Amino acid sequence: MNQHRHRSRAQGQILLLSLVFLGIFLAVSTAFLGLIVTYTKSERHIVASAQARALAEAGIDEAAYQLNHDASYTGEANTELALGAFTVIVTTLNASTKQVTVTGFVPNSVHPIASKTIRVNVSIDASTISFRYGVQAGAGGFVLSGGSRINGNVYANGNIQATTGVRITGSATAANPPALVADQVNETPSAIPSCTGSTCITFANSTATQDISQSFKITTATGLNNIQFYIKKVGTPSDVIVRIVNDTAGNPGTDVLMTGNLLASSITTNFGWVTVTLPSTPVLDPAQTYWVVLDADSNSTKYYVLGANENGYANGTAKIGRYGGSWSATTPSGLDSYFRVYLGGGTSLIGGNTYTTGVYVGTEPTDDAWAHTIKGATVTGTLYCQSSSYTNKACNTSRADPTPQPMPLSDGNIEEWKNDALTGGTITGNYHSGWAGATLGPKKIVGNLLVDGGGTLTVTGTLWITGTVTVTGGGKIKLAASYGANDGALIADGPVIVNGGANFSGSGTDGSYPFLITTSACPAESGCNGADAVSLSGGVGTVAIIAQNGNVHIGGGSALKAVTAKQITMDGGAELFYDDGLISTNFSSGPGGSWTFVPGTYTIAQ
Repeated sequence: MNQHRHRSRAQGQILLLSLVFLGIFLAVSTAFLGLIVTYTKSERHIVASAQARALAEAGIDEAAYQLNHDASYTGEANTELALGAFTVIVTTLNASTKQVTVTGFVPNSVHPIASKTIRVNVSIDASTISFRYGVQAGAGGFVLSGGSRINGNVYANGNIQATTGVRITGSATAANPPALVADQVNETPSAIPSCTGSTCITFANSTATQDISQSFKITTATGLNNIQFYIKKVGTPSDVIVRIVNDTAGNPGTDVLMTGNLLASSITTNFGWVTVTLPSTPVLDPAQTYWVVLDADSNSTKYYVLGANENGYANGTAKIGRYGGSWSATTPSGLDSYFRVYLGGGTSLIGGNTYTTGVYVGTEPTDDAWAHTIKGATVTGTLYCQSSSYTNKACNTSRADPTPQPMPLSDGNIEEWKNDALTGGTITGNYHSGWAGATLGPKKIVGNLLVDGGGTLTVTGTLWITGTVTVTGGGKIKLAASYGANDGALIADGPVIVNGGANFSGSGTDGSYPFLITTSACPAESGCNGADAVSLSGGVGTVAIIAQNGNVHIGGGSALKAVTAKQITMDGGAELFYDDGLISTNFSSGPGGSWTFVPGTYTIAQ
């Protein structure tokens, strides 16, 4: 009996212990499960937050891309990407800086929404070059005939003469051509070896010397078209606002007649002439004195130096000071800045036919034709003009004539590349890269360059060729892999001939392109014997052709990265394909680039 009682007590104790252990196990399990749920929720939130930040980063990249295609881009809302979306807001801080605010958000996360907001400033580097148009012509405009075709948009600082069924698949803009003869000039001596004593005027280096002004008078009542300055920079100053203002008691007034921009990217550390195109051309009075004011920011390490002489200009003088503030004489007094004032210019034309199908412009409703006069054209979009004839629709006169746009390169830019080439030494005599190929650069070639025989010339640094460049017979020019995503430059002083299956390519990294640049003014200058500055026929690959002083003749189907010239001629059924993604370019040496992120401005708001 006692044994049975002891056995029951033992069994009860075991049951009690089991219940205690079960309770402890359940409590621990519940707590552990709670921890897992909490951890899972936390991890989901961390992942969602990381996704939101990644979306914001993507929006930052998108904003930089859009700005480099259209500087007027102000943002976008609720752009879907991957598991969420982003919203971009672009705020203009000043002429060369914008703030980009992007919020990335992930819906349906553990919280109602996970979001991250990033802010960063972007600016145009003052040492950079921007190519805003895939195909751009200067004062010579375009001469298109024989059923030639341009696949994309075109811009000319002159006429677009298009006859016999020419097709432009995008928009066509022809600005009024600038004058070619200066009305006022101060430029003696023509070259300044150094800046000492009375040979220069330094400005933008302090508040008291922030701006420079020069008075002038014109000889005829004709619209002012553009102004040139002989200038260099120290460091990386910002762009300069150029104003034409009235005279007030012998000083610059504040009655602004017109405004333009002097681009820092066109100015180098060596003296060179730089052009400022003006968006409007009011007629000035020869009986009045006017002032041109160069209005800049002040910085003791980033400023400008303007070429000058003593009492070299009879119709005016230079003064130093601040726009809207006080002005004083230069030190020494009596200095005149080096400048050229150009007057006049004609009115622009697109077409030139006596039938509506002489030129076709556009394939989409947004593809417009814009010029002072449009004649003999069928346009898909709007005809912005002041007069028209033989067109498929009437003029829309709501826009004034388009403004001439500056060419992307200055003489100083080209001189900088030439100096880069000199660092690798000089080859005297013609250089031939045949079937075996060659590797070359940086180097100056005092002679001609010939690439043919199916061989490849691999460029490892900037090349400067004082004579002609000929790429033919299957010859190839490519950038070395060491260029990475950068671009490279080949500078020629003579004409360029590209034909016979010639091909150009970058380093192999996306965004890398060779630029083939000539300073030749052919066929206008002596010794050309009718040759063009650049003659193209056949496919030439991803190369940018630049001939700002001469004519580029395209006589066959050509695929290019971009083409810029004083005049572009196409005939014989030529068809031009170009990559309109070229907005800015980064060079491994010399100038390059466009909208870039400003270091130290990156912040995460939440």
